[in-house]
Amino acid sequence: MPAVAVGFIVVVVLLIIAMSGSSSPTTGYDVSYPQCSGSYPSNPLFGIVGVNGGLANNANRCIGNELRWARDTPGQKRPKQPHLSLYIDTANPGGHHVADWPSGGTAPAYGACNSQLTNACSYIYGEQRAAHSYRLAAALDPIGANTAPWWLDVELMASWAGTYQLNIAALQGFIAGLHNAGATGPVGIYSTSAQWKDITGLTAQRTPTAFNGQLPDWVAGTEATLTQAQQNCTSGGFTGVAPTLAQYRTGTLDADLRCTSAR
Repeated sequence: MPAVAVGFIVVVVLLIIAMSGSSSPTTGYDVSYPQCSGSYPSNPLFGIVGVNGGLANNANRCIGNELRWARDTPGQKRPKQPHLSLYIDTANPGGHHVADWPSGGTAPAYGACNSQLTNACSYIYGEQRAAHSYRLAAALDPIGANTAPWWLDVELMASWAGTYQLNIAALQGFIAGLHNAGATGPVGIYSTSAQWKDITGLTAQRTPTAFNGQLPDWVAGTEATLTQAQQNCTSGGFTGVAPTLAQYRTGTLDADLRCTSAR
């Protein structure tokens, strides 16, 4: 076969392959340390990256690769969803005598921390852990850490203190810690209505008062279907606003739907 013909066939084959692999992405995904094997979702619409390795004082050991994966996504224009978001683990383990429990400092509205399980120390614990997590991300992607939305993972599997107010104080500290460290993007909550109420005692109606304003919410759903995620998007939201994101399971991956009703 003439060399020109062979070259033409090769070009056509490569063009077909390129075209078949260039379909527009439609699904966002979240990843963290469980995906450290490197098998990240292909052709994602947007990416949400976990900064921690399961605890608020640990680092996700493959955060660098996952940040690069998320940065290569296009994001969504309508409704707007940035290509990169970040999330961190939260808790209030003050009763477990953790090594990084604060021994001093002053918390706004709560006063001095005396190293005990108090509202002040809970707030400062959250503030310090959030600042630590921010620095982990900022060391690898300072622009992303500064501008991306941040989510607080609030789940019952973490260690929580004995009263609602202690846990609210810790979460207030996490939010303040991110903002004080340099985050300018919105800070929201990843949870479910049941877990949010079990941990904070708050309803959708009372949450804005406890946090001096509205918090975006991302409805957790590691066992949910796409249909259930669509239904969760139309719920009132556990923080008092329409959900921004709803998670669901597709195969072995955690996928995320950008809710159309959110701002």
